[in-house]
Amino acid sequence: MTLKLLSRVCAMAMLACAGNAYAEVACSHSYGIQTSVNGVAGQMYCSSNANDFIDYVKNLKNTHEDYTTTSAANVVGRFNDVDITLSYDANSNKLTFNAPEIGVEGKTFEGATRSKSQDEFEDWLKKSGVIGEILRYQAKNSATSAITGAGGLMPTLSETDYNTGMSDTSNISNATNTITTNSGNVLGIGASFGSYSIDGSADKVETMTLPLSYTNKLDKNPNHQMIFTLPVSMYKVGKSKGYHVGLGMAYRYPVTERWTLTPGVRYSITGSADRATVASVMSGTLMSTYTLPVVNDKLDLTIGNMVGYYKTGKFKAGDYSFDPNIKQTMLRNGLMLSQPIMVKGKKLAIEYSAIDTRYIGSEKPFMKNMQEYGVTLGFHRDAVAENSKLSALRAGITYTNAKGANGVGFNFGYWF
Repeated sequence: MTLKLLSRVCAMAMLACAGNAYAEVACSHSYGIQTSVNGVAGQMYCSSNANDFIDYVKNLKNTHEDYTTTSAANVVGRFNDVDITLSYDANSNKLTFNAPEIGVEGKTFEGATRSKSQDEFEDWLKKSGVIGEILRYQAKNSATSAITGAGGLMPTLSETDYNTGMSDTSNISNATNTITTNSGNVLGIGASFGSYSIDGSADKVETMTLPLSYTNKLDKNPNHQMIFTLPVSMYKVGKSKGYHVGLGMAYRYPVTERWTLTPGVRYSITGSADRATVASVMSGTLMSTYTLPVVNDKLDLTIGNMVGYYKTGKFKAGDYSFDPNIKQTMLRNGLMLSQPIMVKGKKLAIEYSAIDTRYIGSEKPFMKNMQEYGVTLGFHRDAVAENSKLSALRAGITYTNAKGANGVGFNFGYWF
């Protein structure tokens, strides 16, 4: 993340403008603006992109043809799903800012010109932490939050952490299976795609993730492994783009033949100039898996339980420094049923999964729980162990239902 990006974020937040009256913005997008001049309201402009919002704020003339630098002007806006207002009295340079939803009312800035007043406002934004408060409010009240919403950083990280712990129990060939029968270490690549509909929003959320991984066996026992993961994600909300990236390290420790524990830590960053969002997240997780044979040992049932703690940290670049101060404890519990099948003489495995994710604690995000159902197909680990020409390849589909959102995802992975 660069100073330029943070400057853009703060500049976007300056849009907040409104007079003594506070009104909700009638938009089905995360950004909106309507200017009233001398009591006459102009057109409402709505967008999924903060840059559109900024362009209008820089020149209020574009939102109301009667606006001048001496006009009495009231602006009602929405910024990252927070309703805000700002106002100028007639023949006055005093800028009044209100954002009641985050506890800011009657904050004023007065320079020699309206431009200077806005400069004072920007300086306050750099140091007051108000941008962090905006992101915090959005996480609590919107399914489009880049941190906790559909396709957000924390849900993406939890999915990676959970899948890392579950991979050793899978009968579909993967990094764990390959490394067990191979003297070397294993590099994994893959891709997943998701599309989510958001209740009450005109924007869809779309995601693409590259879950890169490197598995390193320890000592002479290949079942004890260090796993390094680097999920790189791009997400879109409407036409707006953003990115997540996070380096993680986990240690797979088999307690018994059927029970495995996998603790892990991770540092991640999310950033989007289009969505006026920058944040870092530090996390720690503990994953437990236990596998039981069922139906006369023909099927395997794995119980996966994960607890994770995810916390945003202060992000600083140049004069800008803020922290959304979002702290979440997440439980992710699931079942996976593995069934061997034969297709044209090749032994494959098909796996069915159901996962429940929910946040606990006093300050839950808007998407406080979600349920995922998936089916995955790939070569059976035994087939790959017997025939080195077969690939450790898998592909699957998932359906997710959450508070305020639902969607479908596709994924595949390859290890070598």
